[in-house]
Amino acid sequence: MAQFSDDAYNTQLQPGTGAGTLIGNWFEERALRDSSGEGRTVPQRHLPRSGLLKDWTKVPPQPRKGDDTFDRVYGPKSSLEWESASNAIGKVDNSTPNIMMDGPLDVALKTAHHEGAEMDVQTEEGILEEVNHARYFETTTGVGHQKPDYTVAKKASHTSKCYEQEIRCGPEPDVMPALENTGLEVPFHAHYSRVDQITNTRMFMADKEFRGNVTASAPTGVGPFHRNSEFTKGCEKFILAVHKDEGLNAMYEGLKDLNPMRQLGGEHPAAHFALIPSLAALKGTIHRKVQEVWGALGYVNLRQRLCEFCDHEGFIRKADVVEVLRENLGLSEEEVASKPLDVWLSQLTTMKKDELKASTLMSSLRPALPQKDKRRVLTAFKLLQSPSGTARLGDWLQRLDAGEMKQTIIVAFGAEDEESVANTAVTEQVFLELFSDLAPFTEIGPMLE
Repeated sequence: MAQFSDDAYNTQLQPGTGAGTLIGNWFEERALRDSSGEGRTVPQRHLPRSGLLKDWTKVPPQPRKGDDTFDRVYGPKSSLEWESASNAIGKVDNSTPNIMMDGPLDVALKTAHHEGAEMDVQTEEGILEEVNHARYFETTTGVGHQKPDYTVAKKASHTSKCYEQEIRCGPEPDVMPALENTGLEVPFHAHYSRVDQITNTRMFMADKEFRGNVTASAPTGVGPFHRNSEFTKGCEKFILAVHKDEGLNAMYEGLKDLNPMRQLGGEHPAAHFALIPSLAALKGTIHRKVQEVWGALGYVNLRQRLCEFCDHEGFIRKADVVEVLRENLGLSEEEVASKPLDVWLSQLTTMKKDELKASTLMSSLRPALPQKDKRRVLTAFKLLQSPSGTARLGDWLQRLDAGEMKQTIIVAFGAEDEESVANTAVTEQVFLELFSDLAPFTEIGPMLE
């Protein structure tokens, strides 16, 4: 039975055109094909080998056809993925549109629940962020040691004096000449974009002795250092053509009445940024409210209200400041919102967490005392100054006429009549602060004569 020998089977699986391993034998295949015309395998034909006896390396011109046993037994391979019946039964058919399982009420309730949960999470995150950004002023030294009061603290009795500054720059100059220079004037109540900043050139421009050293053209523009090219233009470009000399003379004659150190001023920024909120606008609103409610002695009354809430060191809580502005002054929410007001007060709390100095608040709120007025106040104090470095309050009150102003100042110093405060010693800083409170709404010239 040669047909049942190993020669009847392809014992090795070959890639490509290999026939693979057969199940059966050639005799059965031939008998099936002879009787029915069809077989289980590709019909085998003898392929003559040319030059078989001479050259054993030659191969037939075309390979012998064969079939794949796996394709014959199992059929052709399919790319379909097999899936068990337990998974196929009950599976969602994505080819058809989904049937609405929830009604409008359920959808609205789920949306409301989701929005409420989202709002709760955002509120919680906001609280955590506020806690993380909270400023803590407690330090290890502050916990272990108590800071003395400002009223008790004194300078060291054995201090060392360094003369490095005097050696390098000479003795400390007098402040009075600097107060005459209008180039050093800075209106802190105006918006910074409408104020010319202090520079060495601006200071020289305002000084008569150094003005000749400044290189600047005619100040006919907005600022004193804006370039003016009328002098260097030719007659063909000058607006008056050949009458250039007459035009320049008229321009320089007009400069005699012009102040080159002028400031634009204003609470709001210029041009397209005028609607942007600013700290200067907030202070301006409170400034006008103080004048409307308390009149010429507005800042004196405001300082007195603040001092009623201050401790012995001069600190006042932010909540008390808001109460004074809202209740006593009558500042409404529409005039100044709570958020910008809290931001401004938070910027002033530097030494304690929720407390600020009343003097710092007044210095930030009221307009700065002009340079020339400050010089007059310091000159008047020097005339009243005693050998101890202070001035007697009664000496200055005698110059004032009996009226509301005099009585308000007496009350501000904690008394009801002039005799109670006549011997009160006033320092230069207190004297300057008093006139700084009076200057915004009152002419202080007669009170200094």
